[in-house]
Amino acid sequence: MEGLEKVQASEWKRPDQVMQLHRLKVKKRALQARINNIRVDQNDSTVKSNKCNNSFSQFTGQKRKNPFAKDEICKKSNITSVELEASNDNTLFELLNIEPPKADNVENSILDGSLTFSNALSKLEVHKNFVESETPKGEKYIPIDWTLKTKMRFMSPKPFPWNCKLKTSEEASGTTGFVRCLDISEKDSTLDTSPNARLHRCCLVWQHPSLPWLELFPRSAGKVSANLTSNFTIVNNLPVKDALYKEWSESFRSLFHLLRARQCPYFYVCANNFTALFRAAGICGISEAHAFLTPTTRGFRQFLKQEELFFIEIKYTMPLRKDSKRYSDGADSGCVTSDLSESSPTAVLNNPEEQNFDDDEDETQAEWLQSLGVENSEIQKINSSQARMTLEKETEIDNLKHSLIFVKGVEAQALFNFLINCKSAITITGPLAGVPPTLLAPVAFHGATLKSIKVKESKVRIENERYFSLELKGPLLPHVLPSLCSLMKSSQLEQYSASCAQLNATTAFSAAKQGLEETESEGGSKMPQNVFGKENLSDCGFSDELLQYFCNPDPSHIQLVESIKFSNNLYTWS
Repeated sequence: MEGLEKVQASEWKRPDQVMQLHRLKVKKRALQARINNIRVDQNDSTVKSNKCNNSFSQFTGQKRKNPFAKDEICKKSNITSVELEASNDNTLFELLNIEPPKADNVENSILDGSLTFSNALSKLEVHKNFVESETPKGEKYIPIDWTLKTKMRFMSPKPFPWNCKLKTSEEASGTTGFVRCLDISEKDSTLDTSPNARLHRCCLVWQHPSLPWLELFPRSAGKVSANLTSNFTIVNNLPVKDALYKEWSESFRSLFHLLRARQCPYFYVCANNFTALFRAAGICGISEAHAFLTPTTRGFRQFLKQEELFFIEIKYTMPLRKDSKRYSDGADSGCVTSDLSESSPTAVLNNPEEQNFDDDEDETQAEWLQSLGVENSEIQKINSSQARMTLEKETEIDNLKHSLIFVKGVEAQALFNFLINCKSAITITGPLAGVPPTLLAPVAFHGATLKSIKVKESKVRIENERYFSLELKGPLLPHVLPSLCSLMKSSQLEQYSASCAQLNATTAFSAAKQGLEETESEGGSKMPQNVFGKENLSDCGFSDELLQYFCNPDPSHIQLVESIKFSNNLYTWS
């Protein structure tokens, strides 16, 4: 009886055991279904044989193969996908009317990726990216920067081909080459052609006046002089003041005559409150002598319009002013920017008819207001308010770079006459009181003093790397940077960089980008007017390379340069 109870108890199954067996069977079925589905996608016939083998293994008890192991089926599936890609490529070959590859070499050529469109496109894309990454960026030219610079620093990982210790022959040859405007880099020259002599030639400038106890560049009204007693002597001593002004007038006149004769390419007039740049005809492709002056004020611009002073009105344009009136006349060769805005009461000075028309319009408006019953006091308030608004609009650009004025031709001559007779160009207060404006030029003129730029050579470390440094300090004219770059290039210096400290008051000269005058030729095509500019300036003291550089009429070559780098025979700047 006890044995029968044990047998019946063993035949009974507990619910948790039944559910555990059920879950196990469900997992086995899901795994088998997943394996069967994968095999069906790859090869239907192969999956059917696997199902037979699996059922056979269940009955025979043999070990089932690992479904995750790589076998010949995977290899066949891979070959099938490649063959499918080859068939697509053959279709593309037929659409493009290109002869497809031979059948016996299709498999090998596809496997190495030489005849598939996808591989060919990927190779082209990789090659394009490689070429773009390897192609150096930069230009073969140096931009023209008309900004005056106070400091310049060159740095190179390799030593410079010169040193600051000049021999007697090197100093003499450099000075002679600069004074006589000789190119000492030529092989047939009898002067010293060493890098030291050529460097010294690039570091000289002509200046007037030259007062050793005063720093006349840069000019700053707020800068304290080292010895103020001498300044008080100049201001209080009328004969000394008149002698300085007379000598300065002769120097200024001599320099302007050299410019008109195209024997001086350009020069600067540096006053306390403004800076003027005069350029010869042919520079930047402009066919006439021209000048820039910045910054200006409304009072200064109105002063230029007073005909009773010089019996001629100085017409000017403002290239950097955006909200101004535009007009076209023969002197400006097209649409240029005028200082006179549409609402300005001074805009009618050029045209008496416009002035009469505006007066009549004002009278009409006053009569119209009176007809409405407005009292005269209210009309005066309205007129004064409108005049005040107009004045504020005209003076909002004062002392900014947008206040730069540009003149050319006879207007440049008129501006010269204005500056040489303008007593307000000489300040009467401050450390530089009584001292005329500073004249700076690359060629000699009457009363000029030969000044040398301070040069300092040193070694510096940046991020644990040693660099050789060359620092220049003084009035650095626009030809200094391209001259030094040409010297370094001829000395086979492969890599270097330069940074510049600019005189902020003169950045508008480069921002104006005046150049590229064009006229209609006989055939109707446009040609620049600088065809004979280089030949006419052959006696201005510049070499052919520098002359080609400054006569370039393309405005895009005029840039404001703060730093420049040379590498792979290309220049990059910012």
